[in-house]
Amino acid sequence: MVAIPQRIDTFESHELGFMPDALKVLFREILSWQQEMGGVYAAAVPVVSEWLKRTGATSILDLCSGAGGPGITLVKALRAGGVPSAKIKLTDLYPATEVYTRLQAEYGEFVSFEAASVDATNSRRDETYRVRTLLSAFHHFSPQFAQKILADAAQNSDGICIMDPFHRDWWHLLAVPIGTSLGTQFYPLIRDRSPFAVAMCNLTPVIPAMFFWDSIASVLRGYTEDELMALTRIPECAAFNWASGTWSYLPGMGLKGVYLTGVRK
Repeated sequence: MVAIPQRIDTFESHELGFMPDALKVLFREILSWQQEMGGVYAAAVPVVSEWLKRTGATSILDLCSGAGGPGITLVKALRAGGVPSAKIKLTDLYPATEVYTRLQAEYGEFVSFEAASVDATNSRRDETYRVRTLLSAFHHFSPQFAQKILADAAQNSDGICIMDPFHRDWWHLLAVPIGTSLGTQFYPLIRDRSPFAVAMCNLTPVIPAMFFWDSIASVLRGYTEDELMALTRIPECAAFNWASGTWSYLPGMGLKGVYLTGVRK
């Protein structure tokens, strides 16, 4: 796969301030559903399990959780794939407390959440949830902001695992927008038959268009493995051992994600 040489820090529609909250929630829930159906984070279990083994932890503080889907999907896969004690606390700068409350009620054995705002660049250490994940969101941040997140993790945790499910290359730029936008047509048929979901996904082009553009933007904004490692080369990150790489999902499709792990020395 031929890489796209330059990261382009463009916008994504679901981040825009004028977008209605109901539309943002629907977008994020569809995204979580697509990633679960595609086995994106289930395929990442070997990487995450090895990282957890190196940290000696099983309780994860999830940063920038959004609607919580990626974190829930990952921990469910971990518990089924050899880390039965894995659990997660969902956090966000703008926590979706109603969604998190529902998820905690459904998965109370291994899911909790922080109702207060959590800033990934200016946090406090959690002695119970002493390692962190940041899933499907790191590409949103500029290099300067991304380094602040890494520096905060190095100061206030024992490890961090960052995972983005798109690789910045020409194949992903073609395949991901087409696949995700077409996938939105099935969501109201399988998961949510509400009039709002049907209207936004099937009767109008709103959600398919959002997914088409946001998938393009996500690929263009993504960091390569080398770029992720370069972000760690600041004094504030010296307390961690860092590693980056990729993992594959949806066998035969040529799709892969990019990860960065850090573990306290």
